[in-house]
Amino acid sequence: MSQSPSFHTRTTPMPLDEARFRHTMSQLVTGVTVVTARVPRGRAVGITASSVTSLSLDPPMLLVCVGRDAEIHDVLREAERFGVNVLAAGQVELARRFAERERQHLEEGELVVSPGGAPMIPGSLARIECRRRAHLDGGDHTIITGTLEWSEVDEGRPLCYFAGRFAELNG
Repeated sequence: MSQSPSFHTRTTPMPLDEARFRHTMSQLVTGVTVVTARVPRGRAVGITASSVTSLSLDPPMLLVCVGRDAEIHDVLREAERFGVNVLAAGQVELARRFAERERQHLEEGELVVSPGGAPMIPGSLARIECRRRAHLDGGDHTIITGTLEWSEVDEGRPLCYFAGRFAELNG
């Protein structure tokens, strides 16, 4: 006979400081993406983001959360279109590169362009072009919503992030 799991109820709550919040949220397995856009003079930039999620089916929308201090922040707030590149297993170095502020620029030879002109990373598991729809306050981040206008999916396994480390799904 199986037993129900036992739960311990604390009588005094643990304080939720930044470190505890980060640790708690690190238990959520997320996919890894690189969000891309063009600065007004045409240069392409990107940032590693795990805060990307679907938002609506009708119309098809997603959202991405970007830190206000990120170089791409203002670019995304103003860009007409942006790209979301879902990284595949084996693209850990790309994820690390675009997580570093000094290495977030894309050269023309290392990207492809979506039908609407958004910069995309070849070899990604999925590439999504969005038309920016709105931006909302999210504390030290801005929530950017976009309507999907085009997507392309390749075969493969996703790159994941869990407990502060990159991981790949087995199977």
